[in-house]
Amino acid sequence: MTAAQKAAKKTRGRPRRGDGWQAEKSAITRTAILDAAEECLVERGYSRTTTAMIAEYAGVSRGAMMHHFPSRIAVIRAVVDHLHEKRLGEYRNLMEGIDNPEQALTREAIRKSVESAWRYVNLPSFVAYQELLAAARTDPELNDVLERTEKDVEGLFLQTVKQVFPHWESLGVLEVANDLIQFCMRGMALSHMATNKKRRAKRMIELMTDQLEALYAQAESGKA
Repeated sequence: MTAAQKAAKKTRGRPRRGDGWQAEKSAITRTAILDAAEECLVERGYSRTTTAMIAEYAGVSRGAMMHHFPSRIAVIRAVVDHLHEKRLGEYRNLMEGIDNPEQALTREAIRKSVESAWRYVNLPSFVAYQELLAAARTDPELNDVLERTEKDVEGLFLQTVKQVFPHWESLGVLEVANDLIQFCMRGMALSHMATNKKRRAKRMIELMTDQLEALYAQAESGKA
């Protein structure tokens, strides 16, 4: 099933008439193109992702592709914004409800947050964005696109972290805890050629749970 067919399936059964339907159809095509671009980045890499390939993955004509995005960099700009929004939503969905402010924070909850962070960095959206970050190092045009939004999105991400981890925020150690998880998890996720990766990741998850539990206990005793 193409990206366009997947997007259209979500709207099946809705009323379709007049200008409203045309706008919806246009939005479906645009979403299909962005989803297809993400898929291309994951499967083919940035250097091999062309507008023709994206159109093929999306199941749309070259004309429809050019209508929405007249150049490769135009679709990449839109994909960057698309991935930012998608990744924030995915992170919230994975983490929300783990840290319940009405209950004491347990090791089990801490471990669940670490395991969820590992799942997060293995999602296609994360892989696609890391592909863009790696390519931007030697591609000035792409680097400019990412720099345009990276700082703002980092701020939004931290806001989301604060909202879903109230215990950590109240003790003032949220940023260091978040940095520990994010930097370690990114490194683990990018080590795609590592041997016995599953076993080693499990060991690191246990170690990070230990470190976070100790950090939280230290902050809590300091506050008392």
